[in-house]
Amino acid sequence: MTPAGITRRRHRGRAVLARSAAVGAAATLSLAAVPTAAAAPDDEHCVYSVATQAYQCFDSLDKATQRHGLSGSARTAGEIIGATVFEHSNYGGSTLTITVPEPCPKNDKVDFWLDLDDYWQNRISSVQAWSTCWVWLYPDSGDRAGPYKENHPEVGSYINDRTVTVGLS
Repeated sequence: MTPAGITRRRHRGRAVLARSAAVGAAATLSLAAVPTAAAAPDDEHCVYSVATQAYQCFDSLDKATQRHGLSGSARTAGEIIGATVFEHSNYGGSTLTITVPEPCPKNDKVDFWLDLDDYWQNRISSVQAWSTCWVWLYPDSGDRAGPYKENHPEVGSYINDRTVTVGLS
């Protein structure tokens, strides 16, 4: 199942590429100078529920967390925020907030897993841990980085833009 909003972003990306190609062709025909850089699509802020395995996306992080009545420690509809991962360092770019049914128990195991979809794979650069959850980031090699027990504006060069799976413990 493709998450809502992420599909929209991918289609916008194709539209930007198509427009860029058309502009490039027109510039070649008219020999006029046309800027080649296209504006980046707006950042998206998605919430993924571990319990329901469903995504919902919004145009701001505040809307994503307010819409769900979520906070780091408040329960709403049986879910709380376990972690938020960010596309860029210093908590910038698109976000993916992961909700869990309960605070993470400290039982020496990873309790919640999320295999990232194609959009989020190899994009995570900063993380925030919530609700007693520690965040583990796994690259394709099967190794792991972490635990990230609090806010980290940078995940480190080893795992930056290499994560394919997120674990919460």
